[in-house]
Amino acid sequence: MSTILVIEDEQPIRENIVEFLNLEGYEVLEADDGLAGIEMVRQHQPDLVICDIAMPHLSGYDVLLKIREDSTVATTPFIFLTARADRTFMRHGMELGADDYLTKPFTEAELLAATRAQLKKHMLLQDADANELKRARRSLIRLITHELRTPLASLITTQDLITRQIGQLSAQELGEMLGALRSNSQRLRHVTEQIVFSTQLESGELNWQRINETGFRVQLWEIMTVAINLARSFAYRNRDGQIELHERDRVATIVCQMDALKHALAELITNALNYSPEDRSITISQWQADGRVWVTITDQGLGIPADQIARAMGDFQQINRESQEQQGLGLGLPLARRIIELHQGTMQLDSVIGKGTQITISLPMV
Repeated sequence: MSTILVIEDEQPIRENIVEFLNLEGYEVLEADDGLAGIEMVRQHQPDLVICDIAMPHLSGYDVLLKIREDSTVATTPFIFLTARADRTFMRHGMELGADDYLTKPFTEAELLAATRAQLKKHMLLQDADANELKRARRSLIRLITHELRTPLASLITTQDLITRQIGQLSAQELGEMLGALRSNSQRLRHVTEQIVFSTQLESGELNWQRINETGFRVQLWEIMTVAINLARSFAYRNRDGQIELHERDRVATIVCQMDALKHALAELITNALNYSPEDRSITISQWQADGRVWVTITDQGLGIPADQIARAMGDFQQINRESQEQQGLGLGLPLARRIIELHQGTMQLDSVIGKGTQITISLPMV
């Protein structure tokens, strides 16, 4: 049974809509203003929202913006109710992401047709997303199997060698073997953290409402310094690469889930280390403007082809995996993007072949 939320401040209209949709077999929730409506959307995650435009406290436009900004409910179909047939208002709503309009007074047949159309479209999109998710999961499982098996096999082999030959190994040989143990342990840690955060994002366990209510107020630069050390442990090459720091404001404070955001920043720095020549530095800059804190991470590596930038930011993959021969699941950039966007942030990737890549992120300050 589909769940529909009706947000309407005029009680007679709201009650008529709720009663009619109930009779049509839908589970219907109701809210008498925009603020209550947003909370119900986040709490119940309905299959469709029907919302008036002109309401006290928060207009229908504002309700739609809040919903589209929340990744957990951003794709919820949205129908506006309006007493105005003016095309300007309709166009504005569509530009904000509304799916349909009903102009008051409307008939029961018009309401039912609009409702069925949006629910059908939503179901088709969900089916397509589910198929894509299944495909992605199969690919991810294959990659995970390889990425876990390889370092585990190396760990076991190295430990066996040390155990059998402990009395015959020179200090240099023992040091090299212990270094291999450490490297493979760090690789396992990296893959494990990627899997954990990906699972938390997919399940909805990691969401903005929870972060906003229980997250920590912290200076971003404090997280950045920890993320740099974490990135050096994650990197497959150039771990000791030079990183230049240019901070104009160390006191910019944000609200965040610290482990998740630290991991996101570490992924971005790791990517810069992995793909940068050892003789070229990476630059990290931080400043604040317009109520947000901005960070750029710039490397002088090979760069990413323009036609592969969208792929790099989207699903898990590596750029030019065949030629780069890099380890890893290819989850780094898309995972970092999802975590940053979950914190109401933005992330942009710019790259020039032969010159390098710059990633720019922004987060709201408190």
